[in-house]
Amino acid sequence: MRDLFKELFRIRRYKNNQGRKTRYLTMFGVWAVFVCGAYKFAQLAFDWAPLLREQGVRYIVAVLFVLVGMWFGYRLVQWSVFADFLISVESEMIKVSWPDKAELYSSTIVVLIMFAILSAMIYIFDLVWVFIFNSLHILG
Repeated sequence: MRDLFKELFRIRRYKNNQGRKTRYLTMFGVWAVFVCGAYKFAQLAFDWAPLLREQGVRYIVAVLFVLVGMWFGYRLVQWSVFADFLISVESEMIKVSWPDKAELYSSTIVVLIMFAILSAMIYIFDLVWVFIFNSLHILG
């Protein structure tokens, strides 16, 4: 945790050209979390904090929260431990063999049919158990 805290105050970039897509997407995801948090913060009613009842102050705090979050997201993907993980994730994702459209379609059909069969089986089991419990006067 101390390493992450130190990393927040550095400017250098770690292995800049490696794992770019994964690092950018992760950074945008962290930014989205902070933006959503700031938006929700700006909507809250603050009965316990008189200063935050003012719209202007609330929006200034929300914008500062977004700016800090953007810096945090940028520095998080430059942190050596996390960046190495993201680089290895991207290199493994390149090795994945993705299905073509026909294989994806047939696999989806198989999954939907199995889902329907299992749902019907569970429904039948439920009817049987309800019938048994009703005939024994357990449910009622």
